[in-house]
Amino acid sequence: MTTITSHPGVYIEEASGLSMSISSGATAVPVFAVENADTDFAMTSKITSWLDFETKVGVFDFTKKLHVAIKTYFENGGGYCYVAQVQNLEKDVPKFDDITLLVAAGEDITSSMTMLCGVGKSMFAILDGPSNELDASYSPGYAATANAAVYYPWLNATWASSTDVNGVDIYTDIPPSAAVAGVYCSVDRERGVWKAPANVPLQGGVKPKFKVSDIEQGQYNTGMAINMIRQFTGSGVLVWGARTLQDSDNWRYVPVRRLFNSAEKDIKKAMAFAVFEPNSQPTWERVRAAIDNYLRKLWQQGGLMGNSEKEAYYVQVGKDLTMTDEDIKQGRMNVKIGMAAVRPAEFIILSFSQEVGQG
Repeated sequence: MTTITSHPGVYIEEASGLSMSISSGATAVPVFAVENADTDFAMTSKITSWLDFETKVGVFDFTKKLHVAIKTYFENGGGYCYVAQVQNLEKDVPKFDDITLLVAAGEDITSSMTMLCGVGKSMFAILDGPSNELDASYSPGYAATANAAVYYPWLNATWASSTDVNGVDIYTDIPPSAAVAGVYCSVDRERGVWKAPANVPLQGGVKPKFKVSDIEQGQYNTGMAINMIRQFTGSGVLVWGARTLQDSDNWRYVPVRRLFNSAEKDIKKAMAFAVFEPNSQPTWERVRAAIDNYLRKLWQQGGLMGNSEKEAYYVQVGKDLTMTDEDIKQGRMNVKIGMAAVRPAEFIILSFSQEVGQG
């Protein structure tokens, strides 16, 4: 509608159309688990930098597991993060909508992982393998899940060691999950969440506590895989694996699961607007167009495979397509999305349901 001006002044034009856009949120914001006895972090806390951490704890203590974990995290490209006692994870983490990674940092977070990293939760867990050397009897001890990955071995560094009276170096073992969390952050920032956080050199002078051979890695590279950290001549210490704890065609690889987690989170957040809108064609079209635009940008950035948009993704919403008459009457708007994250023309399906017309 064109506003007709008849005298000097301020005129207001109200547009009847509803604009919807989907913005990409942060993909790598970790929360580090800390033992329940840690008095520095009795309350879940945000850490903005290594300097901020040092300010909070007073003095860096290389004998403390959390201290060496956080130092290693920031040295490997980590951004702001959170620290929470294990007993507070399930209660506190859902209060922060920016947290996307649950980092074991040497603690047992099995229970919290089950609660926080389930289907539709958009959370991914980074776990530690055994602190001792692997042998044939080792079993991961985790349930099969696409929302977690295990890393081995633990790490050592000269700055996290001392020498005893006999001249023997004593190291504080550094949980590999901490270093890898930093790698997730740096790779997401520089390449995108769809890039595998692997074949990346670790920084900060850390080295694997144990040497891993090709044969040994092959033994743990299927099923509930263990991702290895290995030292190669001329290449340094590299993260050498990016597999989840689920050996399925769709969800075998860390970047695929995390890409879908990111898309699910962004799209669900944007779709919340529709709760006050009529469950009708104009609303459906605005939702479809916004999601299409979001996925097109993702494809253009290299996050989806395919030579064309049709090969890379699709968005479906509408009567007799994703909704029945009963769905519409009950105020349910169902959206189906396909994304080719692994191979062109082979889609992994996402389904969304939003209550609408509830204003």
